[in-house]
Amino acid sequence: MRVRARRILEAIPEGDRPEAVVLMNGTSALFDSTFRYVSGVTSGGYGGCAAVIRPGEATALVVSEMEAESAAAASECEILPYKTREARQQILGTLLGGLRRIGLNAPAITWESVRALQSAAPDADFRDVSAAVTAARVVKDAQEIDLIRRACAITSEVAAEIPAMLREGVTEAEVSAGVARAIQDRGGSNAFSTIVGFGKNGSEPHYSPGDVPLRPGDLVLVDFGAKRDHYCSDITRMYLYGRATKEQRRMFDVVHDAQVEAVAMSRPGTPARDVHRHVTHRIDETEFAGRFIHGLGHSIGLDVHDGGGYSDASELVLEPGMVLTVEPGVYVSGVGGVRVEDTILVTDGTPEILTPVTKALVEVPA
Repeated sequence: MRVRARRILEAIPEGDRPEAVVLMNGTSALFDSTFRYVSGVTSGGYGGCAAVIRPGEATALVVSEMEAESAAAASECEILPYKTREARQQILGTLLGGLRRIGLNAPAITWESVRALQSAAPDADFRDVSAAVTAARVVKDAQEIDLIRRACAITSEVAAEIPAMLREGVTEAEVSAGVARAIQDRGGSNAFSTIVGFGKNGSEPHYSPGDVPLRPGDLVLVDFGAKRDHYCSDITRMYLYGRATKEQRRMFDVVHDAQVEAVAMSRPGTPARDVHRHVTHRIDETEFAGRFIHGLGHSIGLDVHDGGGYSDASELVLEPGMVLTVEPGVYVSGVGGVRVEDTILVTDGTPEILTPVTKALVEVPA
């Protein structure tokens, strides 16, 4: 974990490097996953706790007494427990009180936490170092890749079971619940809210499943992910209840072929925006021009959207160890949508697909 903390510091230009970087959690719903990234903790709530990264010193974890034991068991960091908020402030003051430059992961910190840090270090200049956090986290180490593989294995197994869930009259919400149960049966949890769209509902990329029943002829879009040991996976697969029409098959083939090309292009040294632009151009050459309406994919790890990804404005250049989704789609209002998505690992050569379950359009007899 010391290597991870050092990676964050080294990603900050030397002249701008602060005397400390503080990663501070709010409530459980406002948890900075980079706290887990640098500490290695695997259990506990850690609300209001902080990780203080200091050049040349062990990272300090300022944690409540409730989490001190689990933190000490899981982390090589210096553990500084507190019983009350006042005691926490005293510890933060000891760590930070004399410092002039302190870095924060601004997108993941609450105003309440900022005020607490300002009180602990009243003379400090606080600056956003989130770009360095993203740069450090976007390249995964061997342990992270192994954990993502486990999450992806669950996802692939569950995707293979989805055809058995599709029967006339089953609702989108029931399929979503079936996916959740299948993930839980394998020791995982939902990485995000599962998307299940029947028929025309597939045209909304972030659709929420409802009480819509499945009917013969419906395209079925299922976008879901498993989380295992805090690491995420993400996949989208397409199914057809009955036999695909020529138009449905054409829509699927355009997206599928573009996705295969995008995966093949995802090699070291390739700008992510070039891959996105290639796919956009590829789709825009077809009758579905303008129907690809989002970024091609995103980094994934402790968070589903783990910083960086494929888009027209992306400055990311692919490197070995990056784990990303590749998910082109075509969406036609009133008709439906098609998206094909894999989680992939950028290697020294050919990209590795971590979600290898078939991505063909699976026809389920009606």
